[in-house]
This record gives sequence, C-alpha cells and structure tokens, in this order.
Amino acid sequence: MNLNDLAAVATVVSGTAVVISLVYLALQVRQNTRHTRALIHQGRIARVVSHHIDLAEPHLAEAWISAAGGTATHQDVLRRQFWLLAISYEFSWEDTFVQHKLGLFGEEQYADFRARLVDILAHKGLRSFFSSRPMPPGGKSAFQTFMAGVIEDAAARDTGPEVPGLAVTPAQA
Repeated sequence: MNLNDLAAVATVVSGTAVVISLVYLALQVRQNTRHTRALIHQGRIARVVSHHIDLAEPHLAEAWISAAGGTATHQDVLRRQFWLLAISYEFSWEDTFVQHKLGLFGEEQYADFRARLVDILAHKGLRSFFSSRPMPPGGKSAFQTFMAGVIEDAAARDTGPEVPGLAVTPAQA
C-alpha cells in the first residue's frame, strides 16, 4: 500500500467520522430542544401552581370573592380554596403528562402516576370537579383525553358520595 492509498483510506475514514459526528450532533440538539421545552413548561407550571396556592390563602380567597361582588361566606371561601388547589393539582398532573409525552418520564413512573390519579379521583366529589374542565376551542387536548380515561377508571372504583357544594365550576369560583 502506497502513500496515495493511505491518503484515500484516511479521507474515507475522516468523511465517515464527520457524518457520524453530524448525526450525533443532530441527536444532541434534538434532545437538548426537548429538555429546554420541558424546563420552560415546568417553570410555567411551577409559577401557575405557586400563584394558585398563594391565592388559596383564606384572606385572599375572601378578597377575591368580595372583589367579584359576592359575599364571602365561610362556605364560599372553602369553595374558592378547593377550586384553586384543584387547579394547582391539575396543572401539576399536566406537567407530568407532558414530560412523559416528551419521553422524559419513564413508563413505570407514568403507570404509577396514573394509578395514583385513579385512586385520588375515585372520590365522586373530586371526580365531578375534574370532569367539568372547560373544553378548548379545538376540541379535547391530549391531556383531557388522558384525564377522561383516568376519570372513567376512577368511576368504577367510586369511594363515596359527592360533597355538597364542594365541586364547583369556574363560574362559581
């Protein structure tokens, strides 16, 4: 083998290495994009959840009801707090759902997460609240479809009566 043959082999090897490097780089960029989206989504969810939990403080719930023209009875404050905390849970659940959809949350953890949701929503009062989520203009989202399946499974395990006056619609909150 002469010097020209070695140069040709080296060119082929280096060309192949460049192609492999570009493919690897493309995969890394794709993965990094997914992680960045997940972090942005997670940050948004953390802000929304924190905001809703803060607003569930009794004096803030009372202020909200009063500012909306209502009389802040004890039952109304409890209803508002329940609504705010339930929305916080729902946003947190949606974050887990999205992380799984992006491939950032394992199948085993996702199955456990779903089983826990079925257990939580087996209570009719909670289930009725989560069943009343407003429909987006374009129809059910993937998360709403997921939640509908969870609610259906939870209904089969019904664990109690509806709590009168506790399940509220957004209009009541």
